[in-house]
Amino acid sequence: MIDHADDYIDFLNEAVTPFHAVAELKRRFTASGFSQVDPYADWNVQGGDRLMIESADRRSLIAIVVGEQCPAHGGYAIVGAHTDSPDLRLKPKPTSEAAGVVLLHTQFHGGVIYRSWLDRPLDLGGCVYNIVRDDQGKPKYSENSALPEVKATLVRARQPVAVIPDLAIHLDRDKNDGGKINPEVWLNAVLGTGTRDELVPKLSELVGHDLLEADGFHLHLFPYAPALRVGVDRSIILGPRHDDLAMTYAGSQALIESLEASSRGRRTRVAVFFDAEECGSMTASGAHSGFLRDNLLRLTRSHAGYVAGEMDPEQAFAASFVVSADMVHAHHPNHLDKHEPRHAPKINDGMVIKTNANERYATTGETEAMFRAICERAEVPVQSFVIRQDMRCGSTIGPITSALLGARTVDVGIPMWGMHSTGEAVGAQDLGRAVAAFTEHFCGLRE
Repeated sequence: MIDHADDYIDFLNEAVTPFHAVAELKRRFTASGFSQVDPYADWNVQGGDRLMIESADRRSLIAIVVGEQCPAHGGYAIVGAHTDSPDLRLKPKPTSEAAGVVLLHTQFHGGVIYRSWLDRPLDLGGCVYNIVRDDQGKPKYSENSALPEVKATLVRARQPVAVIPDLAIHLDRDKNDGGKINPEVWLNAVLGTGTRDELVPKLSELVGHDLLEADGFHLHLFPYAPALRVGVDRSIILGPRHDDLAMTYAGSQALIESLEASSRGRRTRVAVFFDAEECGSMTASGAHSGFLRDNLLRLTRSHAGYVAGEMDPEQAFAASFVVSADMVHAHHPNHLDKHEPRHAPKINDGMVIKTNANERYATTGETEAMFRAICERAEVPVQSFVIRQDMRCGSTIGPITSALLGARTVDVGIPMWGMHSTGEAVGAQDLGRAVAAFTEHFCGLRE
């Protein structure tokens, strides 16, 4: 089985925010012959076309290999993951001065492990927006959408520009016993010593954009240190954002590799990467939106094999299978009691199927069997995960996507330690197994 770990690390080190993740995905798909479609144009697609659909907010992406058969009859093979991870994001008025330093005031996204952000070198990046103006300096309207025209610029410092200092144990004697962290007080980052007038221009120079002139922004802090392989056998990948960029990478790489195994097929292959899973998916491009469903219906209607009046676009979902790919809690060697022994997946021991009686995962008995069949063909071992019944279960994009499409769905992932930490750990072998399983799913029945 191919070792994808080093390539994944390269991807992870570039995909530092949802914006950068989408940009890196587009770069990789473009290199494999995919073209971005214009949402304002009429679509005409046919078997073999390789397409990308980017969300308006630039934080979600759909990549498609169009099948020979119209999806109304051929259906979709779908892998879904998410581009966002728990992190710290700047408030709209982000700076203040105190104790001789400039502070960046943050708000947290998702279930952040607060203490993992302390005493780490932090980089900064995201997207900055500026109003487009005419020759008279008035805001312009877009000719395509008739909306006010705004220019979006991707930025990144690529330097350790900030740190969130911990409080010494001499000043917090209960630190090792309680250690409670108030994020409003503790998680503001030091940009440097001096004043705002001195430091913000320096930060602007590093990111290549005048931040003082920005009309809007989404700016994130994230660990500066790159991901790397650890262990004497180099079998573990340590780094931030494995949840869920490991599955984002696996889904995208599998779609690309499926073209080598079977460049043309009956079914249409879809890899979708949603933003905002960590905060409920209820956004314009999250899994709870119409982003996927609307574009799939539009694709069906624009397929060369579609016959209006004889086919219904919604037929496609009855013949579709969705693999919701998100990470799984691995059995922890220092906390063995956190798992029920019969459902305790191990790192580098294979893919994991997740089930929950309260439908927090979309897996059913049927879809579990279907995914096991896919893994058997791909020669990928399979493990099972069920949360302990005295613990609260998380969820994924699986139940949402299943409900919106009405398609068969399974929730799967690979095991990891430290989920939502700035230093998560995942198995290098499991990453390759995920790529292999998803590739088999995309290829399906060879013609």
